[in-house]
Amino acid sequence: MKKGISFYFGFDMPAEERAKAIKDAGFDCVIASADPMFDDQNSSIKNQIKLFKKYNLELSSLHMTYSDPTLPMFWTASKEGDLQEKRLKKDVKIAHKYGFKEVVVHLYGSPSEIGLKRLKRVLKLCHRLHIPLAIENINDYNIFNYVFSNIKDDYLKFCWDCGHSNVYSKDIDYMSLYGDKLACVHLHDNKGLKDDHTLNKYGNIDWDIVAQKIAKNNPNICLDYEILMHYRTSKDNAYNVLQETIKQAKELEEKILLLTSDENK
Repeated sequence: MKKGISFYFGFDMPAEERAKAIKDAGFDCVIASADPMFDDQNSSIKNQIKLFKKYNLELSSLHMTYSDPTLPMFWTASKEGDLQEKRLKKDVKIAHKYGFKEVVVHLYGSPSEIGLKRLKRVLKLCHRLHIPLAIENINDYNIFNYVFSNIKDDYLKFCWDCGHSNVYSKDIDYMSLYGDKLACVHLHDNKGLKDDHTLNKYGNIDWDIVAQKIAKNNPNICLDYEILMHYRTSKDNAYNVLQETIKQAKELEEKILLLTSDENK
């Protein structure tokens, strides 16, 4: 199984040094963002792609450009809502240009026909460019369910974030409900109190259950980790985090392979 990590994993270090460190740790692919707001942190998307090619890192998902406070405006008749649609279409075009597998989307707010029409227009572009939209479970199940209940489209997919499930929706089994639409995963841990995006040793997620859900729904999926260790500052700790993350990715892979081999007996 391929193993990936978010290009920014919580450490401010030169983009090229970070790309090399990710490859040296043993990762196959990266999650990236084309948001210009992060250019100082990650470098431009154009330069990121050059670095990924240089260090032979495959492209996993491209995370949409967004700002949390304005997300609800996507569902309103507003200039900000129009701008969000425009940005999302731009991300789809960037994903197509460089070869990302899908665009991961956050949705939040009060559902409306306006927002549905916006999503349908974006999906029309997705069909033309063969880039799926993977809606991530964040902290708003109602809007998530509203979208999947009202739009039936092969290019509308699901990104399962196990950390978000552990914090925001312990009583909702996203994978049982939407596993047939699973396109990508975001893997990280927490204690169920806040969205820490941390390593397994700092959380309480049951990774046997995570393995079962992945094995059942998409056992060949890339194991993408979204670690954001903001409270770790030194470069030595950065390399330690990468080593710890690839170790847990391999452990999860073993669990999944064992489950799938048992099923095939």
